[in-house]
Amino acid sequence: ADGKGGILEPKFDKQKDIYVDLFKRLEEANTLLTAGTPIAAISDPVFKGDVTKWRKFCNSLYLRLLLRTSGKADLATSNIAKIKQIVETAPNTYPIMSNNAESAALKWSGEIGTGAYVNPYVNGVRAQDFRSPGLGSFFIEHLRDWGDPRIDANTPNGFGGTGTTNRWGIAQGPNGYSGIQGGYAVGTGVTKQAYFYSQDQTLSSVILGAKSLQQNPLTGILMNYAEVQFILAEAAVKGWIGGSVENYYNAGIANSINYWVPTWTTNPTTKQFTDYVTGADIAWEPSATLDGKMEQIHLQKYFALFLVDLQQWFEYRRTGHPVLPKGPGLRNGGIMPARMTYPVYVQSANPTNYKIAVTAQGPDEINTNVWWQKPGQ
Repeated sequence: ADGKGGILEPKFDKQKDIYVDLFKRLEEANTLLTAGTPIAAISDPVFKGDVTKWRKFCNSLYLRLLLRTSGKADLATSNIAKIKQIVETAPNTYPIMSNNAESAALKWSGEIGTGAYVNPYVNGVRAQDFRSPGLGSFFIEHLRDWGDPRIDANTPNGFGGTGTTNRWGIAQGPNGYSGIQGGYAVGTGVTKQAYFYSQDQTLSSVILGAKSLQQNPLTGILMNYAEVQFILAEAAVKGWIGGSVENYYNAGIANSINYWVPTWTTNPTTKQFTDYVTGADIAWEPSATLDGKMEQIHLQKYFALFLVDLQQWFEYRRTGHPVLPKGPGLRNGGIMPARMTYPVYVQSANPTNYKIAVTAQGPDEINTNVWWQKPGQ
């Protein structure tokens, strides 16, 4: 809406049109950033005035959106060609993230207040509410079974000393690093298992503070380098670009861990890395089917996208991977919701354009797929 312009009942843009316009804007942004016009560091909480990093973020984001809409027949050819151009034929024109230092994240301050960069988990969530939910078994038990460094308090992680916890600040439950079944039936008696520590809890009489994800400054992730590597792995496994799928996959795993555990290797050829993937039984399987390879890539991408807004949900709806458990308590005919419905006030305040939008996209209900979604997900 635009009150000053007299537009009180705006039209709804078609989903395809929004993405095509985003492509145009990212092209323009890349061109503008090529000039290298300085950005005041004090005005840039993400990259502190580093124009090159902004340009790499721009083109990495471009890859994310191109991949998301590549399943649509009317965009597939142009999207795949653009991905190939960015990655292979014109990488100097379209630079992308090349390490974790170039990941885009808004690093929160730790205090409670009204400042622009105050962590919303600190300012908007009570400590008792942050630590109250139990973790789902799919999430925590994969990490446990892999012996993952992100939940290993013995892995040096920059948080050493008294009161040390694992990097993701996860507390063990009665059964250790176990979780609750996803979608358990309503009324079922379940015992809370592993959970996230809150900032006010103590270990060895030391308040955790930023050792808890509630106060951790690294949780404001916009896009990380590991995601870029998994994008490239998927593009390569589908034959859109060259390069080794295994190398992209391994780099994604290594940098996903390194973002949170900076002492951990980013070199997949090291013994530390090979021991980890071998012990976890997650080494790349070149003989797997395409669906099997997508499951491998997206299971690891699922953990790389932890706390990257809602990207895990977006990727699941786009690909159907990783295969998530659907417990007996999942209603809606056992179907995961595809979208949110329009708020009632939108229906009442802008009824004409609401009806036009629903006619174009389908019924206003949770099972109507978004435009780019894989059917049935």
